[in-house]
Amino acid sequence: MKTFALACIAASVSAMSEIEGAFLGYITQFGKSYSNMAEYEMRLREFAVKHAVIAQHNATEESFKLGHNKFSDWTDAEYKAILTYKSKGEHVADEPEVTEFYGSGTNWVNNGCVNAIKDQGQCGSCWAFSAVASTEGAECISHGHLYSFSEQQLVDCDTSCYGCNGGWAYQGFRYFETHYAMYESSYRYTAKDGTCKYSSSNNSGIKTKSYSNVSADSPTSMKSALSSHVLSVAIQADKYVFQMYSGGVFTSTNCGTNLDHATNVVGWGTDSSYGDYWLMRNSWGTSWGDKGYMKLQVVSGKGLCGIQMEPNYTVV
Repeated sequence: MKTFALACIAASVSAMSEIEGAFLGYITQFGKSYSNMAEYEMRLREFAVKHAVIAQHNATEESFKLGHNKFSDWTDAEYKAILTYKSKGEHVADEPEVTEFYGSGTNWVNNGCVNAIKDQGQCGSCWAFSAVASTEGAECISHGHLYSFSEQQLVDCDTSCYGCNGGWAYQGFRYFETHYAMYESSYRYTAKDGTCKYSSSNNSGIKTKSYSNVSADSPTSMKSALSSHVLSVAIQADKYVFQMYSGGVFTSTNCGTNLDHATNVVGWGTDSSYGDYWLMRNSWGTSWGDKGYMKLQVVSGKGLCGIQMEPNYTVV
């Protein structure tokens, strides 16, 4: 019995040593630093949980992989604090539902109408990033100019939303109907709430005309809208299977439909094994997902993670 107990202890120490070694590599890779040993140990525990989830998932033959990213040492409370999208509730479509669609895919990244991946940091401003990406796409698709507009302008100035505490992409569109979008270069992102610094003279001269909802729960309508627009969408993002996604076609039905995060769909394509997929652009930097992007299998109804529940877009 004593020999067995010692063997168990040795195995446990060996496993912990392996995890801590991986954690030290993670700290170096992601430039992490901690204020004291207590925080180090707390972050190690969080990392160990994610490490086990990743290893267990990747040992299966799933269509997608999980991996470490900047969230691997975050607590659940820290992570959920940035998931602040406010669902509109009942979704009323402004567009008629499209029942047939003919095409072979759309990709606004390849077509040069999507900026490099941005990072909202620890501010719950996903709604602002989603609104800005759709507005940038609308200007590019309509007039051929890809500009980088200011998310911080919406965070600080759009009083219909709550800055780092959440909001709605469509309210960002409405704000840009009455205020010119400012360039990111003149209104830098700070990842925290600030005082509005809108300038009626130092701006892009670009406003939005209107916004439209796309028929909810309709992949054909989304594909049709994507042929001429970058879409703002909402998803449920609080599950590990989404948080730690690192590549492949996401096919999990376990991420839910309680919308808490706003992103963009910038295209769709077809995978030989898993059929059609949405190309989703996130605002969590390039360390998350597939260099900031995610492919989600197109299914009927609400869609994986609720991605088909509240799509909309703006017109400039």
